[in-house]
Amino acid sequence: MKSENKLSATENAFIDQVIKAFKFFWEVGKEIVLGIYYDRFPVWRYCSVGILSAYYFMLDLDITVANFFGSNWYFEPNGKKAFLVLFLATSGVLFFGVEKAVAKTQLLERLKKCFDYCDLKSGGIYPSFINDVAIDDYVRQMKLYVPGIPLFKFEQKKNELEAHFNANIVKMFTEDNDKSRLNIIYSIRDLPRKVLPDEAMVLDPGEIPVGKSYDTDVRFNIKEVGHMLVAGQTGGGKSNFLKFVTATLCSNDSDAEVHFLDFKEGAELPSISQKVGKLKSFKGYDGAKDCIEYLATLDGILSARLEEIKKTGAKDFDEYLKRYAKEKVAATDSSETTRSLKLNRMYIVIDEIAEVYLKGKDDIPKETKEAARRSINRIARQGRSAAMHLIAGTQKPDSQSFDQSVKANMPAVLCFPMVNQVSSIAALGTKRAFDLDIEAKGRAIFKYGPKLTEVQTYMFE
Repeated sequence: MKSENKLSATENAFIDQVIKAFKFFWEVGKEIVLGIYYDRFPVWRYCSVGILSAYYFMLDLDITVANFFGSNWYFEPNGKKAFLVLFLATSGVLFFGVEKAVAKTQLLERLKKCFDYCDLKSGGIYPSFINDVAIDDYVRQMKLYVPGIPLFKFEQKKNELEAHFNANIVKMFTEDNDKSRLNIIYSIRDLPRKVLPDEAMVLDPGEIPVGKSYDTDVRFNIKEVGHMLVAGQTGGGKSNFLKFVTATLCSNDSDAEVHFLDFKEGAELPSISQKVGKLKSFKGYDGAKDCIEYLATLDGILSARLEEIKKTGAKDFDEYLKRYAKEKVAATDSSETTRSLKLNRMYIVIDEIAEVYLKGKDDIPKETKEAARRSINRIARQGRSAAMHLIAGTQKPDSQSFDQSVKANMPAVLCFPMVNQVSSIAALGTKRAFDLDIEAKGRAIFKYGPKLTEVQTYMFE
């Protein structure tokens, strides 16, 4: 019999270390490629020192400095120096890959310990890590391959998972076409579940405090933005925000007209009327018939306001107010409408704007509905110059709910949790609202321009 060639313990240990090293540097290469491919590689942060150092040696500044101080500590211009320059120029890429690979290795070790602790295994097989990417500065999404482990088992272990990772799990869901892929949305920090407005808060006319983000108060001025869309599924906090905005505008812009249109047959109007109903700036409309009839008149009101502004020679409403402050223009002809009373800014807050575009059977004349739609469309296009601002709420901002040209003229968007990714994309252009915690009432994504900010909106009380 031939004797078997068995490796010694030292040789086996050496081979294991070589395999580990190979796997580690393989991960380094993967992280570099993925970081560059998905544009997650901050070049200046990792490469600035190396590139500056490479230029230092490439331009032979080390020789200049050495000659100045009478030193022999410099590199001769040869192949070794060229290699040094190349290494320094690319060292940042290597450091990036090593840092990410080390972080991933540590994460995998923590995941294995966590799965052991929570008994989240299938036939002794652990869930496999796919990726972990940032959604924003404070929220991340981890994707796992979990064959044989149903979603409800992870949901049952939510508290243990949060304690192990010291993070707040916002949402867990599997993909529609692959139940073995689990997505975990989690935040490194958490927002408060309930935020009340500060009574000492000082606001400019037209300024709307949206809520609190992770590191600041979020607010904007509707006079500068023009119009606002508020979207979200039922129960998320949309109507609460619209009532809060109405009360805020009535309080911080007493000269304005704030019109609250309640298409829910009086479900929201009583509470807002109880708070600001006695203020001269507030006007409420109850039910679809009253709301649509009022909206139908706005096209004519917009035309009259634009004409009034034009008569003063002003190019917009702000210039009109400045001219009006200098002098009041009186009518010289009795048949001409007097202009002794200045125009006031108008805010039109609509709860469920989709009701205007529904083609259901009701007692509202078709012509009145069409006039209301024309008014909304025209205000969205021209209302800002006449100081008429729309703040419209809807469950789904798709083409079936209302005219998309209106949505296109609403640069400020506040989106509460959406039931699916399609609805979120329709509102924000991204699935970010689908990732929100539906149990956190009042949680939303505010978008103005390209920036998206997660906020806890203020409570209306």
